[in-house]
Amino acid sequence: MHVQMSPPRLSLVLLLLPPCASAVRFLVLRHGQTDHNRDGIIQGSSDVSRLSDRGRTQAREVGAALARLGDVRVARTFLSPLARAQQTHEILLLDRPDLPTPTTLDGLREIDLSSWEGRAKAELRAEQPDVYAAWQCDPLAMVVDGRKPIVELWERARSAAWPTLRAADTAAAEDDEGATLVVCHGSLGQALLCTALGLDATAWRRHPFPNCGMAEIDWPADAPRATRWRWRLPEEGCWQSGTAARALHLSRAGVRIEG
Repeated sequence: MHVQMSPPRLSLVLLLLPPCASAVRFLVLRHGQTDHNRDGIIQGSSDVSRLSDRGRTQAREVGAALARLGDVRVARTFLSPLARAQQTHEILLLDRPDLPTPTTLDGLREIDLSSWEGRAKAELRAEQPDVYAAWQCDPLAMVVDGRKPIVELWERARSAAWPTLRAADTAAAEDDEGATLVVCHGSLGQALLCTALGLDATAWRRHPFPNCGMAEIDWPADAPRATRWRWRLPEEGCWQSGTAARALHLSRAGVRIEG
């Protein structure tokens, strides 16, 4: 039987979620605004940009917010090796000095954009309109220097970042029910969230991370995919089930769901 879930039915699924007491919790946080973010310059995995004044303020606000969240106890912390993520974490410690000693993972760096890195978005839009358009809305067709950066990012999140993060959480799960904080980047954050939910790279820009936006993901150790997720910062959102997220993604792509 073929079933195509409509948006109203999906909305109902999002609201009627059972608790996930056994799930392992991940908090995926994007760094604060950088000077490159502010000035419209592509960063990618380059390590030149630094937090702007606004970015430092955003990071301080996140630290204060984490201190107020009574249901969040961070037991493990993982960081991107890039300075903007490291700076954000350092500022979090001003309000959350109890955060555990972090582990830096190269797999948490931002998307690799090769010759685009350090270029102004306006210049790239004018010089390479077709590629820039793909960057906005056609991830599978986006090619820079002979590579497909968005496709590669999804693969890195799925095959490198998540196995390491989940292995660390599984090893500690029996003795420690705290959350894992991951301080990283906007595009990488999207890839982590989407691959956790089982969404491929065509979900690019479906769940964009603002600067210092944080998503909360519940992923049981014995489950192939995350069971639910929600935005936690800058504002708390409603829990959304992983099943509904996958069904909505497929329905938008015009794919019928086997049932």
